[in-house]
Amino acid sequence: MRHLENCVKKLIEDKTVENIIVRVGRGDDIVFEIKSSASNRVLTDQTLFDMASVTKIVVTTSLALIAIDKGMLSPDDLVSKFFPVPEDKKNLTVQHLLTHTIGIGHKSLLGSNGALETIQEYILGIPSDIPIGTNVRYSCPGFILLGRILETIFKKGLDEAFYEYVAIPIGMNASVFLPDKLNDIVNSNLHEDQKGIVNDYNCRYLGGVCGNAGLFSDLTDMTIYAKFLLAHGDPLVSKNTFELAVKNHTEGMDEARGLGYLYVDDRYSQTGGLFPTGSIGHCGHTGQSIFVDFKSGLYVIILSDATVSTIKKYGKENYGEVMQMRHDIHAAIKAALD
Repeated sequence: MRHLENCVKKLIEDKTVENIIVRVGRGDDIVFEIKSSASNRVLTDQTLFDMASVTKIVVTTSLALIAIDKGMLSPDDLVSKFFPVPEDKKNLTVQHLLTHTIGIGHKSLLGSNGALETIQEYILGIPSDIPIGTNVRYSCPGFILLGRILETIFKKGLDEAFYEYVAIPIGMNASVFLPDKLNDIVNSNLHEDQKGIVNDYNCRYLGGVCGNAGLFSDLTDMTIYAKFLLAHGDPLVSKNTFELAVKNHTEGMDEARGLGYLYVDDRYSQTGGLFPTGSIGHCGHTGQSIFVDFKSGLYVIILSDATVSTIKKYGKENYGEVMQMRHDIHAAIKAALD
């Protein structure tokens, strides 16, 4: 894996990242991994990272699929089944939320009262950018709304539902919302006193536990999660439910999306050609990602502090460099495997 070692070395030298872990696995085997820190910090399998939007698949999508599998939820359910909706959202469904076709893209929720218990009212009141169901517009508000639906279904907080129905059954013992700051945590924020605080400002504003972000996890747990995906949802959901989720549900739209998952096709660049069409995964804005290929059993986990590192480097965010980092890492792995 000389290609990957050289790639990570350059990322450190270029100050794209300060701390990074990459694990390449195939089935139960670890093919290669690298842990590197600009400050010679010792990174371990138990070092926690702010997973940002990887929360969307590990927590929210997992719980949604469990609810679907148990007959508690259907992708076709109208959101109005759970919350009052305005006239322009009367046709909004759970599938629209899962596939980012809600018609509402990135939005700040700082104009709300900051109460998670009523945030659905604020989100549903946001005017649509495009008609519902017509195209993909990546939507954190949509997943926050989905999280609120799941809390209604499971009758408990999203974090509690995640621990009970996902983390404990498959042995993800370290993944946590609102971690103890004394833990070994890579900081995704600029200031040291913000270590362990979720970087996503909407999630932070709403208390740190949301459907779009807030989970902190480590390499051990993310490997368990990757194997759960490769096992087609076993033991949490039936194979039929899982297979439904990992299909492309946005044919003809600008992006390919499964139910919750990012669906890799030949338009998607961040996997560097390593993952073929039909692979799934997700990225986190703080510099994380996980992708799996069902055909080969290959998975790649990237844990990093790339976004905050680029802010330190340029004095402002340069997320394009973070996206390029993912491309280059995956391309280096592809070169090594080829």
